[in-house]
Amino acid sequence: MLCILLWLNHPIQTLAQFPINLSNGSVFEGEPFIAVNPTNPQNLSVAWMGFVFNSGVALTIKVSSTFDGGQTWSTAVNIPHVSNNYKSADPSMCFDQQGNLYLSYIDYRENPDSGGVYIRKSTDGGLTWSSEIQVIDMLSDGTELPIDRPWLSVNSQGDKMYITTKPAPWIPAPNRSYFIASSDSGNTWQPWRYIDTTGYLIGNFIAQPMSAVAAFGDLCYAAFPSYVTTQNVYPQYLLAKTNNLGQSFSYTSIYAGNASVGNDTPKLGHKLLVNPTDSLHLVFVFPYQPYGDIDILFCESFDGGITWSTPIRINDDPQGNGKMQDLMWAAFDNDGDLLISWRDRRNATGSGYETASSFYYAYRSQDSLNFSPNIALTDSLVPYDVILAESGNDFMSIVLLNDTLSATWGDTRDGSLNIWFTRMYAPTGASTGISLIYRDEPNLLMYPNPTADIVFIDAKTNFKPENYRIFTSAGQLILQGQFEKDINSIDLNGFADGIYLIELTAKEKAYKRKITKISK
Repeated sequence: MLCILLWLNHPIQTLAQFPINLSNGSVFEGEPFIAVNPTNPQNLSVAWMGFVFNSGVALTIKVSSTFDGGQTWSTAVNIPHVSNNYKSADPSMCFDQQGNLYLSYIDYRENPDSGGVYIRKSTDGGLTWSSEIQVIDMLSDGTELPIDRPWLSVNSQGDKMYITTKPAPWIPAPNRSYFIASSDSGNTWQPWRYIDTTGYLIGNFIAQPMSAVAAFGDLCYAAFPSYVTTQNVYPQYLLAKTNNLGQSFSYTSIYAGNASVGNDTPKLGHKLLVNPTDSLHLVFVFPYQPYGDIDILFCESFDGGITWSTPIRINDDPQGNGKMQDLMWAAFDNDGDLLISWRDRRNATGSGYETASSFYYAYRSQDSLNFSPNIALTDSLVPYDVILAESGNDFMSIVLLNDTLSATWGDTRDGSLNIWFTRMYAPTGASTGISLIYRDEPNLLMYPNPTADIVFIDAKTNFKPENYRIFTSAGQLILQGQFEKDINSIDLNGFADGIYLIELTAKEKAYKRKITKISK
């Protein structure tokens, strides 16, 4: 009864026919993660990271939930910081089979360094959250700072939990991945350990060795990159397997090859899955470049990772056509169906990373050996925006339940980076509609954008700005002031090239816009 009352008293906004703003005007919203409640498939939650101004450091984890399959969404909950001068990023979520929802994320401060990886629990589908519990401290490994891109996996009973993480992105190689486990639903956590070991080392050449993690009962699998020539002359992906919360691991090689992925800013995350109907059936999906441009490859194991199939190419556009694919994700259905999705550039006129894109997926039913032809996930080709090359845009997220695909991603179709949601019948791609679950308010224009000096302000309503503040893309306030009478512009001469956030205020209203400063 308490959950029902909380929901009825929680503000909601309709998304079935038009986009809405859930977070009241932030401009950068990135890396969404979606989870579906197995006890109520109409309850989905999406977490992402975005800006919240006038409340400590701007970058914050936000969570919005739906209880009718995406038709309406709750007002976004801003997850509190451990300290007001911390910032948050990198959400990951899992439901257990009892309907409890768990959220992991990083919350930290640089210089002086403090914070770590944290976890919270929701028992009402994502509307309210418990206090944070620290999983790993930022300073637990000296100067390595293991607080980047933690992934959370929870077994169906909800008692065993596993998190992998890696050093902060400004820490140079050599680096190692970290593994932490809990046997009491996340209330306490075992001491961390490195995921690699002698004979199966990550090596000295990989600056950001991300580990993907997947749990099944008492089993946990983790996949990580490695390049040590005495172990294998080629770079490879390795699998670590444990049934005792990481006290010991067994290791095998998933794939080794000499094809590179270049350096054209692709988003190169990989994904490891375990079939919910078979603990020995594993799937590994990764971006690779065997045919001249980056493709999405897939391999699988039916013996718990001891042996792996030869990788196959999932995107079915012509090989070697110069069309880069990236930003992949994958999900098993509850009965073993498999779906793989990615950001696709086959319909763009250009090549490389900085070109228009859309999203596609491939589907394989549990009783088939083959994937479907690629199916369009999104409804339009979106032009490239420079913000997509920045950190915080490295992942999309999908879930698959009862043949229904639910997907969330960020793109710039409306001029700023926003979080979108769609649902469809996975085997055919029949859509139930696309909705924006975050959007900056559209009643203010600043131009030209990009600009070399002057930014002009065109208010499309009765809003007349009185004050302004300028932030860096990281949320640091660098300038503030008041407008003089009849002045409707801001001079950015003297600013370094880059992306800035300009906040305009008048009375109780405030609006923010992203502006790119370029040289003359």
